[in-house]
Amino acid sequence: MSAERGTKRVALVASHAPSLLLFRQPLIEAIGAQGHDVLALAPDMEPATSSALKDLGATPIEIPLSRTGLNPFADLATLNALTQLFRKHQPDVVMGYTPKPSIYASLAAARANVPRIAPMVTGLGYAFLDGGGLKADLIRRVTAALYARAFAVSHCAVFHNADDRAVLAETGCLPASLPTVVVRGSGVDLDHFALQPMPPLDQAPTFLMIARLVRYKGIAEYCTAADMVKSQLPSARFLLAGPEESGPAGFPVSELEAAGSAVSYLGPVDDVRPLLAQAHIYVLPSYGEGMPRTVLEALAIGRPVITSDARGCRETVVAGKNGLLVAPRSAEALARAMSELAARGDKLTAMGRESRRLAETTFDVRKVNAAMLEALGLSGTV
Repeated sequence: MSAERGTKRVALVASHAPSLLLFRQPLIEAIGAQGHDVLALAPDMEPATSSALKDLGATPIEIPLSRTGLNPFADLATLNALTQLFRKHQPDVVMGYTPKPSIYASLAAARANVPRIAPMVTGLGYAFLDGGGLKADLIRRVTAALYARAFAVSHCAVFHNADDRAVLAETGCLPASLPTVVVRGSGVDLDHFALQPMPPLDQAPTFLMIARLVRYKGIAEYCTAADMVKSQLPSARFLLAGPEESGPAGFPVSELEAAGSAVSYLGPVDDVRPLLAQAHIYVLPSYGEGMPRTVLEALAIGRPVITSDARGCRETVVAGKNGLLVAPRSAEALARAMSELAARGDKLTAMGRESRRLAETTFDVRKVNAAMLEALGLSGTV
């Protein structure tokens, strides 16, 4: 049917249904604007999410998949379920993103003889970060082996940063012959995240971090650094927003105060724009990312950024121009950077304008989607 209409059927496979709206809505709209069909596959397909996906013209499909589980039988069930779904719906293109979907959707697509398979590596996860011990090393080895199998049956691989691509190439699991594309994360909608005026500079400096409560986002370092800065700037505010996360990397809310008492935890937030607008400085001390979405949003709003000199993060800051880079895992380095920017209040507006310029020239979602459509084999197909 799709061939008769000159369209293609694209299956996007996620590990969490809401992410299809949060991270992929512009891509779904771009695919639909070309006249193609979208299958949106994920676990946790609640009615509201399903309805919103239908409103975008996509077909929501629930799949069995555990984001953080290490049960091989559950993962085999995911592989078999995806294979059956692909045989039933016959997509022309399959793209899974985040580790499990990118691996198992690719393997299932090969079993179902899908014509084009293009996994997207949005980040390597905590197993590929430095340290972690024997368990992390085992997970890293198993994940690398699974990536090798997935890449072997793929036609293209998409990465959110060049460092992740280099890491997987060094492990030997990324074939040199496989075409790869590096895109700038999910991009940012410059209209939705419009430039906002800097809060009055005579107010107490407000720092903001938005992240899932997982250890590798640098939650503990932010809390500790906030206490250190608070001792020098008693009027400063330190905000933290984001949902709790289960799994081995989760950072329980109960541990926040022990890590540092200066931070005000706001819980999950549906619309981050009002928070970004009231902040003077955005902070994300992550140990490594694919491409941090919240930082891109802070850039678009026009805020200076402090983030880690780590994979995926370092691409968002030109040090001294629109923010500062700090060593990951160092609360002391983070506190020094926060104090330095707070002391440069007269420069914050100019740095914020540089952030917006960077968002416009590098991270515009329209530019990202153009590269994504090419990777999916959809450029000029309709």
